[in-house]
Amino acid sequence: MPAPDSSSIVAIRLELRDGLAQITIDRPPLNVLDTDALRQLNQALATCASDEVRVVLLRSGVPRAFSAGVEIGDHTAARLPAMLDQVREQARRLLALNALTIAVIHGATLGGGAELALLCDQVIAADDTTLGFPEIRLAAFPPIAAALLPERYPWPVAMRLMLGESIGAATAERLGLVSTVVPRAQLDAAAAEQASAIAAGSGAALKALIAATRGQRAGAILERLDAAIETYRSVIAPSRDAQEGIDAFLQKRSPAWSHR
Repeated sequence: MPAPDSSSIVAIRLELRDGLAQITIDRPPLNVLDTDALRQLNQALATCASDEVRVVLLRSGVPRAFSAGVEIGDHTAARLPAMLDQVREQARRLLALNALTIAVIHGATLGGGAELALLCDQVIAADDTTLGFPEIRLAAFPPIAAALLPERYPWPVAMRLMLGESIGAATAERLGLVSTVVPRAQLDAAAAEQASAIAAGSGAALKALIAATRGQRAGAILERLDAAIETYRSVIAPSRDAQEGIDAFLQKRSPAWSHR
C-alpha cells in the first residue's frame, strides 16, 4: 500500500470549549512540522480569531517532544519559499490573536518548535524540556528567534541561543524564556488550571491588556521578521552551504562547509 500523501494526514487537532481553544500537534514521533502541518496550524489559528476565544493552548500529543522543529526537506530551494510563507503567517496570526496564548512544552522543543513557543504570551514547561535553536549547525538561522530574542534579552544571551546552545527547563526559566516549570506528570493539569482561570475572567479586560501590550509590539516584530526572512532568502537559500547542511544531515555525516 502506498504511503498516504502528507496533505491527507491530520497533524493538528483543535478543540473549542468555554472560551478555551486547545491546539494539539500530533505528528509522531517528534512533531516535526512540514509545510502542510504548518498550514494546518495556521488554519487552526484562524479559527481561534474569534471573540468567543479568550485563551489558546498550544500543546503536543506525542510523549517525546513539543516539536523538534521544521522538516529538514522543506528547507531545500524548491520547497523553502512555501515553508517560509507559512512560518511568517504563523507569526502574524499568533501576534494578532485577541486571545492569550500559552505554549505547553515538554521534551524536545527545538528550532521552529521553540520559535512557536517563543511567539506565545506564556510558556509552561515540563522539567524534561530541552529548548534550543540548532539551525546554525545546518548553515541556517531561526528567523522568528532573530526577530524576537534581541528585543527581549541582552545581546550575549540572544546570540548564545541562536548560536545553537540547547538549555534545560531550569535555565530557560532563569533566562525568562519560560514562565513556569512543573514536573512532567503535572504539566497538563497545570496548563489546564491556568488556562481555565484566565478564560473565566473578564474577556474585555483580557483583550484590552493584549491590545495594550502584544498588540503594540506586533507591527515592529513583523517588520524585523520580514527583514530576517528576506536575509534568509537572499543569503542562506542560494548558498552552497545551505544544501550541504541538508545533505550532511540526511546522510548522517559531517558537513564540508565553504567557510565563506
